[in-house]
Amino acid sequence: MKIGAWILIFFSCLAFGLSAYNLFNVFTHPLKFETEIVECALHYDLTPELIASVINVESSFKEHSKSNKDAIGLMQIKLTTANYMNELNKEKIITESELFNPTVNINLGCQYIKYLIDKFENVETALASYNAGETRVRSWLNTGIYSTDGKTLMYIPFEETRNYVEKINKNVKYYKKIFNS
Repeated sequence: MKIGAWILIFFSCLAFGLSAYNLFNVFTHPLKFETEIVECALHYDLTPELIASVINVESSFKEHSKSNKDAIGLMQIKLTTANYMNELNKEKIITESELFNPTVNINLGCQYIKYLIDKFENVETALASYNAGETRVRSWLNTGIYSTDGKTLMYIPFEETRNYVEKINKNVKYYKKIFNS
């Protein structure tokens, strides 16, 4: 974006009473698909701010995202994971193109997060698992090095996963303000 466009945006924000802080947050914490997020989160007994935070960290709300590890869409779900969730719920197997659909992606992402929270009984452990994988997190829990109770990670050994959980926790605070306003 050219400097002139940024100046125009800056003065537009001033005209509408937005501070530089609020302008920064608009760019760093986008929010799209709010209806789908709220409906799916509530359906799976999750908070909308958690789901918005996961989407922001995973894809920055870019619905056509695909990672080099074949994670797809807003919530960056692998097709195998999505279809595993569908099998558990006796739903039809879906294709990659269907997983790019925001409603489908958010629904399956919420299902998977709920599945992980139920399995690990701890939100942060579930988020670490969403990023690093269930098998890896289970091994961290069982070593006795990173967990004393087998449920809660005292330390996340992968820097990427540790940063991932921290980013989501920071984003939750911001999105909580949005959803509660």
